[in-house]
Amino acid sequence: MFPETIKEDLYRCVYCGICQQACPTFKVMRQEYYAPRGRVQIIKHYLDGDLDITPALEDVLMSCILCDACAASCVSGLRIDRLLRSMRVELDQAIPKSYDKRLLFAAVADVSRLRKAAGLARIGQKLLVDVLGTSRRLGNIPLAKFPRINETPFRQSITETVQPEGKRVGRVAYFTGCATELIYADVGRSVLQLLGRLGIEVVIPQDQVCCSAPLFLNGAVSQALPNILKNLEILDRVDVDAIVVDCATCGAALKKGIPDLLEDLGMDTERASRVAGKVRDISQIVSERLDELPIEPIRSSEPLTVTYHDPCHLVRGMGIAAEPRAIIRSLPQVKLAEMEGANECCGGGGFYQFDKVDLSRAITSRKMESIRSTGAKVVLTGCPGCRLTLAGNISESEDIEVLHTIQLLSRYLSRKSA
Repeated sequence: MFPETIKEDLYRCVYCGICQQACPTFKVMRQEYYAPRGRVQIIKHYLDGDLDITPALEDVLMSCILCDACAASCVSGLRIDRLLRSMRVELDQAIPKSYDKRLLFAAVADVSRLRKAAGLARIGQKLLVDVLGTSRRLGNIPLAKFPRINETPFRQSITETVQPEGKRVGRVAYFTGCATELIYADVGRSVLQLLGRLGIEVVIPQDQVCCSAPLFLNGAVSQALPNILKNLEILDRVDVDAIVVDCATCGAALKKGIPDLLEDLGMDTERASRVAGKVRDISQIVSERLDELPIEPIRSSEPLTVTYHDPCHLVRGMGIAAEPRAIIRSLPQVKLAEMEGANECCGGGGFYQFDKVDLSRAITSRKMESIRSTGAKVVLTGCPGCRLTLAGNISESEDIEVLHTIQLLSRYLSRKSA
């Protein structure tokens, strides 16, 4: 059932077109129904009974990458993100998902299945890439450029509580997310290192599960709800000063997406609001206490030029843009070269780059041109999905590294304990 509180937004659009200039899919397609206001009118006509759900209608509405740039730019304050998410629930209920998507969603919905799937993927990487040297691609990314699956799931490789160095001055819960858990253990180790240097005790709930953003953002709300409610119960029960995330998508889901979703469903949001009030990106905590970190220059003959890509879920979902840049500017012999359109979508969009391959490729190409124009040797970001997309679209001839901002900072920490 489409939420009545959201329906009223459909009648607030004044057709100004500002959202068009912010929309990455409209910039590529230049057609009205690939623009936010066009999609809003499609939803309105569907709810008025003038349109039926068809594969063509689904294709247009699912072509939105959910970057939230339209909602951020709307002068009328339309909650376009929530309109589109609610419409995706209608689509999910009306049109059966493909076999591949059913398998993927089933894995995401269950942590044990997800870990088993990651284990199979790790075996596949070794066979296809290391042994056969395949040139095949998944979506827009060559299989050879996919990051290696962790040998052991990150949470299984650490204790549930990690004590800080020296005197304890704080205590946080660490929501690792699926990316750190299964792919980017290097980011998780950097997070623990930095928090430990700052005297912060870290609790890593071992029973946490996927934040379920990949599910509910694609309309699969019934599959997402069990995980959402479980995580809220887990995160609400721990006695901590903050809930730390290193993934922009997880952070935006816990901070905004889940409270909004529960409100739209008419469910109690009290627990979700308490959890949301404690969620903080790792860049926020670190940037506030940079002067307490033992940062040392790396021996180099010349400065390192880096550029920064704002993940959609970090800059618009969590309102974080200055903090990562403060971290970058604190590093000795590091030059920040801002790219044009730093806060524009990279084209990844989670499953989007594997589902809408051509549109994703066109959006990503614009971002890669902006990156190359800076001459940067390192691209920094705060989202594992963006990191996957950007690294996967760098050619073999280019000497460019893509890292989480926290990873670069950890390289400049003194090896000596505080």
